[in-house]
Amino acid sequence: MLKATLAVAFVAAIALAPAYGQEKLDKAKEWCTDAHMQQMDDQVSKMTDTGKKKTAMKQLEKSKAEMKKGDMKGCVAHMEKAHKAMGI
Repeated sequence: MLKATLAVAFVAAIALAPAYGQEKLDKAKEWCTDAHMQQMDDQVSKMTDTGKKKTAMKQLEKSKAEMKKGDMKGCVAHMEKAHKAMGI
């Protein structure tokens, strides 16, 4: 029974992996742009919680660096962390 459960979980994970990767690329089209980076800079500058602001700024800078390198998955990963620090 345990083997069957593990096999089902493994097959499900493999089936969902391409969709997860495509989701990241879809987010990249929206988030990894100069316009979105400027919007994020503006929003971060208005934050009042210094700890969360520092985290958001750090992740935003990492996201920008990944965008410049052409690593859209990395850009999205750091942008998600910036959004989380900002509470969005």
